[in-house]
Amino acid sequence: MAMRPLSEMVEAANAAAPAPEMNIAVGAAAPQYELYHFALSLCSQKVRATLAEAGVSYVAHDVNADPGNYHPDYIRLRLMGVEGRGFATGYTGRSAVGTEGVDPLVVPTLVDLSQERVVIDSRVICNHIAQYSAPHLVPAALEAAISHELDIIDGTPHVAMLYGAHPEHDFRPERIRKIMPGMHDRRIEKLTRLMSETADDAAVAAAFAAKIEKENAGRGFVHTPEAMRAAVGEMVDIVAALDARLGDGRGWICGDQFTLADVLWAVSLFRMKWIGMAWLWAGDHPLNATAHPRVAAYAAQLFERPAFGESVIYWPGVPRSEFVAEYYDD
Repeated sequence: MAMRPLSEMVEAANAAAPAPEMNIAVGAAAPQYELYHFALSLCSQKVRATLAEAGVSYVAHDVNADPGNYHPDYIRLRLMGVEGRGFATGYTGRSAVGTEGVDPLVVPTLVDLSQERVVIDSRVICNHIAQYSAPHLVPAALEAAISHELDIIDGTPHVAMLYGAHPEHDFRPERIRKIMPGMHDRRIEKLTRLMSETADDAAVAAAFAAKIEKENAGRGFVHTPEAMRAAVGEMVDIVAALDARLGDGRGWICGDQFTLADVLWAVSLFRMKWIGMAWLWAGDHPLNATAHPRVAAYAAQLFERPAFGESVIYWPGVPRSEFVAEYYDD
């Protein structure tokens, strides 16, 4: 079967977010990119924050609606960005493509309209945006330092914090504690049905099969107390190490220049606060007694950036949690 033109595949994928309110044009100029994302998705927030700091125009398609990111046309578009990388079938509580593999049924996916290229993996997408639209975010002299910080952010087990709970201290927002039990089972049931409906498309069926295997692994992980304790312990260590790196009085994480590393740390730290883990730097908590004031000050500085507010805190559809109530008037 001949490959359809990318423009046709984009048009077909847009059916995954057919409601007008799920499609947002950002910026007044002609769009440079098409972004497929969820409002709450951590990796989507990384990309939106990078686009906001770059100041470019794009169209955002929120595909967090049925069938959304399970829509065969969305999957076909995303598969164009796989570029030979293997599918993710295991689960470590992380979502980094570089270490976990490609999940073919998630967001974000970016289409660079000028290059006619599909880009997946939030880290690769953010670097792509910086390279072509905001080179000041990755200055050559700081490339290695930025990459090191991105390794740490990618290795932070945020996914585990959302879907699972520490066995003795479930600190998550009430709404998350209510909806997450059984989530993997519900997904597996839906994925199994959809896979049977797309059996005539081998590539899409393989994507569903890999996703089912990953969801099975995720179900086992979040129900293993030792795994969840270890994941929370990693979060404690990550924040303590960040505080130590900030100890030399640097203005931003890689020195005196704001970079892509700061963009992504903002998203990572805000998710920690949103999920109920500000105690990682506030201390005085059963899971972390030690305060890390440098991280607290750094986080506050990052959250005040207008680009971060518009792309994450106040982005339409981002659900509020009781742990970030101070950012909203009502």
